[in-house]
Parts: sequence; C-alpha cells; structure tokens
Amino acid sequence: MFHPDYNSIITKLPKSLVKRAFHRFLHHSRSPIASEKIFEKCDRIEAYLYHTLEIYEKGLNRKRKKQIQTIEPLENLSYNSKASVKTHTIMTNQETQTQDTTLNCNHEEEINCHVKKELDSLFQQLLEYNEKTFGSLMQEITKQLEERVNANNKLRSEIEQQKIKLYKAEKLLTSLKPQ
Repeated sequence: MFHPDYNSIITKLPKSLVKRAFHRFLHHSRSPIASEKIFEKCDRIEAYLYHTLEIYEKGLNRKRKKQIQTIEPLENLSYNSKASVKTHTIMTNQETQTQDTTLNCNHEEEINCHVKKELDSLFQQLLEYNEKTFGSLMQEITKQLEERVNANNKLRSEIEQQKIKLYKAEKLLTSLKPQ
C-alpha cells in the first residue's frame, strides 16, 4: 500500500490504522494525495504515520497503566486478615508459557485455584466487615420489630377481650328485650 521505507512504522501499527491512514490521504478534504503519490516517499506521509504511531503507543500505555492500577488494589486485598499472610502467584517466563500449551493449562488451573481462594477470602472478609458494620443496626431493627410484634399481640388480646365483653353485652341486651 505504502512506500517500502515506511514498513518499520507500518509493522508497529494495526492493519486497521494503516488502512485508515491510507484512506485519509486519498480523501483528505483540503489536500488529498493521489494514489500514485502514496507509493512514493513523502515527508508528509512519513510524519503522519509517525504521528499515528505515537498516538497509538500512548493509548496502549494508558491502557496498560489502567490495567496495572486495577490489579494493585486487588493485591492489597489479598492479605488474609486472620493469618496476616500474603499469597503470591508464581508466574514463569512468558516464552516458556507460549511454547508449552500443557504448562499453560496447568498455570491456568493454578491461577483459577488462586483466584477462587482469593474470592473466598474476600467473601469472608466482606461478611466480617458487614457483621461489624451492620450487626448493631440489625440488632436494633430486630429489637424494634420484636417490640412491635409484642405490642400488636397485646392489642389483639385486648381486642379479643373487648369482643367477648361486647358479645356478653349483646347477649344480655337480647335477653332483656322480650321481657
């Protein structure tokens, strides 16, 4: 697509960005470049490709930083509050991981096992935190509920007693009417 001198830049860019750059040169609103000229060496094309590469690499770096920032808080939570022992994941060399797929499976299983343990630990810590934080509140709510249930039961028994008295009064009135 482009002049061979640009291969060092183009190989570092994804195909979609190279294709987009080619399209922009052909259809630029102010000064489009003819398709024959794209195959020739041009400072403008080289500068634009370097600029695109720079923006692409900055984006990748930002993405990596975000991934690292999301991983670091999880590492802080990996302390077991009871045992005060930090668990570590042992990672081997990336080259050996890509060379041997069976090792990859074992590492995935180890990582999955480690993640499950961490999740269990975090779940337990969350339960303990919730008990500490909301335990007294729940006790207060439970106490209020029991008081209301007891008050309702007292009112029901009073209502039943009043119904009995009313029934007796009605019975007395019906017995007095015919006389």
